[in-house]
This record gives sequence, structure tokens and C-alpha cells, in this order.
Amino acid sequence: MKIDSVEIKNFKSLKEIKLDLENLTLITGINSVGKSSFIQTLLLLKQNENIIEQTVSLEKIRKMMENQKLDDKVKDFLKNNLNTIILNNENGYVELGNYTDTLYQDSITDEISISLNNNEKYFKVSYDSDLNINIEDSNPNRRYHFNLFNQDFQYICTDRISPNITYPLSEIEIKKNLIGFRGEYTAHYLTVNRHKKLDIENLRHENSQTNRLFENVSLWLGDISSGIDMSTKIYSELQKVSLTYSYTYGENTTNEFTPLNIGFGVTYVLPIIVAILKAKEGDLIIIENPESHLHPAGQSKIAELCAIASANGVQIIVETHSDHFLNGIRVATKKGILTPEQSKVYYFRKDKDELETKIDEINIDKNGAIDNYPKGFFDQFDDDLDKLVLW
Repeated sequence: MKIDSVEIKNFKSLKEIKLDLENLTLITGINSVGKSSFIQTLLLLKQNENIIEQTVSLEKIRKMMENQKLDDKVKDFLKNNLNTIILNNENGYVELGNYTDTLYQDSITDEISISLNNNEKYFKVSYDSDLNINIEDSNPNRRYHFNLFNQDFQYICTDRISPNITYPLSEIEIKKNLIGFRGEYTAHYLTVNRHKKLDIENLRHENSQTNRLFENVSLWLGDISSGIDMSTKIYSELQKVSLTYSYTYGENTTNEFTPLNIGFGVTYVLPIIVAILKAKEGDLIIIENPESHLHPAGQSKIAELCAIASANGVQIIVETHSDHFLNGIRVATKKGILTPEQSKVYYFRKDKDELETKIDEINIDKNGAIDNYPKGFFDQFDDDLDKLVLW
């Protein structure tokens, strides 16, 4: 189930916000204004989905047995398992430290809440300073079905894996259709699923002869770095996989190069391309800074790829500082790849001497024009140009 909106109260600088989400939602703003905090709330729910499910189950048991006489062991079990620490998870998507680090500084209560909504359906998790979890569900007799909790949810963080000679293997993650939130299992995934058919036909590259994953990843990557081709090989005895690149120019092909000898941006963008091409309708992908280490033309191309996937039912949330990425979405809208109703842009900001995050909504019309230019919204080019002209 697609997330139509998210409501957050008292999490870091997010005192009380509600964001309507579309197929493609762009989050932007200057540094330290709450963009990452918004994404962290979703990741917090995701990494604790097992704890949340356990809490729901135990609460049902407690209610069923509340009129019965329980022995001390059962009481202790229920009490201890309903008081679950959810902030720290070394192997999870996000580490948040102490509870006080996550509570809005000027909050009059000690409760933090996060709510997912879809029409009349909602799923709300709240917790307090004692780390007691409270869960509200519009349909408590069913497991929650928001796409955040699907197995194919994919998060790609800012700190993606760097160029290397070999990369790790993970059969567990690959079987879950995941590539790791740093993209560390991308090479392994491509090796195992090289012949996998794309679930979304419209993601097929215009020059592709087939709808197979590996070929299409290479071609989309070629739009970033012209003439590039990939090769992967698993070394089971080392539990490693190699990833190499070669280039075709004219009738010639270069030797194979390791990622160490290829531009940094190629390694950084590869997990994003794979995450999008492996997606199916209804999936949720969260991407941080897709523009990292990319030429402006490459940033615009990745925006186009995101637009195609979003237009075909993949829900994508992007945190970006790139006007080239934004403009790529605007162009895709004007070209009819994405409708105005399928995208949302939010500008996060803080007023002077205020802690609370404020959010401006910006809409893209069918011609690619935007309806709102709040101060600080990708206006640095114009500000610098004015100084150059006037000085």
C-alpha cells in the first residue's frame, strides 16, 4: 500500500508536520533543517518492524488475557517485551543515540509519534522517554501493509560504498531482492540476477535488445559514462565478487578496469540505477543525494529514470541538493513522462533564531514550471550572477 501522507510529532526539529507524498517526492533545503530527520522516522519504523509486530501480538495477548489470572512469569514476559528499546540498532538503517537526542527540544510532552496514512487507513507508532511503545492501527486484525514494510523496500543512503577491487556477498540480502543500503551488494545482485526480466517494461532502455536487468543497467550507466560496459564474477572461496568496467570507442574495446580506475561517480550511481530497475509497481525506494559525484547531465538523467519509475507505480522519496535533479524532473513532466499530480516538492527551512522546521510545498505544472520560489530555494546561481553583474 502506497504511503499517502506521513505525520510526525516531536522528532528532532520536526515539532509537528504532515507531508503528503506522491509517486515521486523531492525533499530539499539547506543543511541541518530536518530533511534527514524526516527520512530517519521512516527508517526507524522499518528497522523495528519485527519489534513492532511483536509488540502488536503481545498487546493482543495481554488484552485477551486481562480478565484472566496470570502467573508472575507470564506477567513479567508481557511487561518486559512491551518495553522495547527501539532507538539503537547497530545493524539497522539508522542509529539515533539517546532518546533525548531525538525529542524536540521545546516539546511539552515526552512522546514522539510517527503515523503513516492512506485514505482512511493509518498506522501510528509512538514512544516515550521510558521507551514504551504504543501502536494504533486502523485495522488491527490485519498486519500492516504499507509499502515501507514490504520485503522489496530499498533505501540507498548518502554514504554509499566506495570504488574497490572486490565487493562482499550476501545470499540473504539477494534473496530478499535487496542490494544493501550502501549498495554494497550491488555487484553480487547483478551477477545472480543478470538475466532477470524488468518488472516495469517502461524502464527498458531505448537501445536495449532485451528487457534483461544486466543489459539495461549497462545501458543506463552508459548514459552517465558514455561507452561503458560491465562485467562481474563471483569468487565463492573468497566470498567476494569482482566488478570491472571496459569502454567501447569506435570498433575498439579497452581492457577491463577495476572501479578504482574509473570515475568515482560511476560507482556511486550504480546502486541507484539497479535499485530502480529491479523495482516493481508498489515498491518504495528512498534515495539520498543521487547527484553525488555526478556531472549535471548525469544528475538530470537519473532524475529522468526516477520519473519513469514513479510514473509506473514505484513510490520514490529523494533527498537532494541538486537543482539539476529538480530540473530533470521538471523536464520529464513537460515531456509527459510524469504528470503534475504524480510529484511533490518540499523545501525544508528554519526561520532565524527558531529550532522548528518549516516546510514549503512547491508544485510542478504540466509545462515544467513551478509555482513557488521561497528564499533559498535553488537561488544561489541567480544570487551569484547578480553579484558578478553588479560588482
